[in-house]
Amino acid sequence: MKQAINMSHLFEKLKDLKALFVYGEKLIPIIQSLVDFMKDTVPLLENINHSIADSTSKIPKASHQLNNVTSATELATTEILDLVDAVTKEVRGVEKSLKAFINSEEEKAKLFESLSPYIQGNPEALKIYEEIKLKVTAPQEINPLYESFTKIKDYAYNITLSLQVQDITAQQLAAVNHLIESVQDRLSGLISDLEINEVREFGNLSMPVPEGVTFDPNARYDKSDQNQQNVDEIIKAQSETTTQDEIDKLFS
Repeated sequence: MKQAINMSHLFEKLKDLKALFVYGEKLIPIIQSLVDFMKDTVPLLENINHSIADSTSKIPKASHQLNNVTSATELATTEILDLVDAVTKEVRGVEKSLKAFINSEEEKAKLFESLSPYIQGNPEALKIYEEIKLKVTAPQEINPLYESFTKIKDYAYNITLSLQVQDITAQQLAAVNHLIESVQDRLSGLISDLEINEVREFGNLSMPVPEGVTFDPNARYDKSDQNQQNVDEIIKAQSETTTQDEIDKLFS
């Protein structure tokens, strides 16, 4: 009786073993597919790693070039503004002198007019009077010149306003630089996370934006006075920067 029970128990174990083999037969293709998938994935990940490494190595150069562009445009703009200031200063001096000259000629004209009653009946004096009067410059002859210098001064001011494009460009380049730096940080993080075969060490590739630099990524060029004031307020206010969440979306 006991032997029959043992045989029954043995058959049950054999059935369980058979079921295990059947399950194994079904599982083996899945495992094989997973192994094949991993074989195909590893080269792909290596290519991704190499691409990321190559892109990361080029990012500092791009950032450096952007900084060079900003510095060059800033230097050129400063030189132009200095020249515009010098021209404006000279124009104001000439404008002031012309105004004083016009006032002087007006005073001379009034004095000559006041002499007219006293020399009536004296032909010789009248002749000299008329000759001198002709040498006095009439204000209406000087006024167009004065107005021209006023226009030149206005043109110089408009040049100053137009040069706000450099400030706009600098702000947008600073925004791009910030984005590049954030992307570079994420790429460096991905390289560290992949850890496939021989991952290159890049060291410190940070590209810090100079301290005190503020920027508006949406800055636009406009010649109106109001927009220039808005730009000045933007520069003084806290800059709008690309958030880390936006950077993370690039890799999601």
